[in-house]
Amino acid sequence: MRVFHVLKTFVRYLWVGGNPFVIITALHTPNEEGKYVIQAEGIRLAFTNNGGALANFWINDKHGKEIDIVMGLDNATQYAEYEGRVGGALGRYAGMISGASFELNGKRWKTSNNGKNPDKPVTLNGGKRGWGNIRLDVAVHTKDTLTFFIYDRGANGFPGVAGASLTHTVTPFAWHMSYGSTPMKEAGPMDLSHQVFWNLDGFVENSTRTVENHMLSLPYAGLRLGIDEDKIPTGDILGNKKDSAFDFWSKPRPLGVVMDQDGKKGTEIVRGLDNTFLTTRSQPWGKDHKPVASLKSEHSGIKLDLYSDQEALQVVTWNETDGAIPLKKSQGGGDTPRFGGVSIQTQDWTDAINHPEWQRDEKIIWGPDRCFIAYSTFRFSVEKDSP
Repeated sequence: MRVFHVLKTFVRYLWVGGNPFVIITALHTPNEEGKYVIQAEGIRLAFTNNGGALANFWINDKHGKEIDIVMGLDNATQYAEYEGRVGGALGRYAGMISGASFELNGKRWKTSNNGKNPDKPVTLNGGKRGWGNIRLDVAVHTKDTLTFFIYDRGANGFPGVAGASLTHTVTPFAWHMSYGSTPMKEAGPMDLSHQVFWNLDGFVENSTRTVENHMLSLPYAGLRLGIDEDKIPTGDILGNKKDSAFDFWSKPRPLGVVMDQDGKKGTEIVRGLDNTFLTTRSQPWGKDHKPVASLKSEHSGIKLDLYSDQEALQVVTWNETDGAIPLKKSQGGGDTPRFGGVSIQTQDWTDAINHPEWQRDEKIIWGPDRCFIAYSTFRFSVEKDSP
């Protein structure tokens, strides 16, 4: 019966033009919540293949209590039903494509429009059928490794065909991501990433339940991309002046400085973050021992350090209204508050495909002649209270 089920699944997906590798997924069995768990010393992660989202991340806080420190949903089926997004794979193009179109090799390509303003079409994180909004195939699942496979036929308007592997591996107190893709037939824009919203307090009752007191450090991010009121890059590169709302390079600062509910901080409008910070680093980058971002909570004692080979960070606070999604049972239930989490995504400069003056083609245009590879690592530590 097991073999029959596998073959039936394979034939069905091929009939509707799906991934020819879907048969592999049927060989891996998720847990009762429809999730795939990997673990190592100190950490335990659960993913869903609906968009490859990280649904749970368990770690002990400074009191020795295990808490779940990411936003997510209780069951894998809820991800398919949820109309928004609460994390997952970002592809083929992380971030934004303004105008939901771009020009390449003398041809204008139109990509999927999934922006909120009908007068300003944009393609966000790959479009309506971006990789975070589709069912991914599970190629490998062991105790400490999970690999998703994607076969993208260009459903969102991108050139050519792309096969990609998205591998998550854990070692003691560390989560490693390795994303690779080989574009086929013709070249096109590609920029892969992963989104997860962190709350290092796990929404426990005696915390603020937001990330306003989380300390963020972006030591190399003295610059950011200028954006308009719809978050569309203007082409300008702005300095994050010391002690301004966007200064996280001079010292760690609480995220509360950009969470003014009234939207006024001096002369700047700041109602949470959704900004591209440029990680200007001298060579060699030391990507394995010099973090590009650090996030810490005094309440839980948990700190994460992010290492990456990419040249930008998209930092996004959860700016939705209170109750946009429920909290998980592992987090006490109830509603997720506004500013309940923060995502720190490693990627290239968003919308670079429409800003040739930035000269990013070597970083964002990929074809059959070379393979796209991106690495990032989250390392965790827990600072205990002094006796």
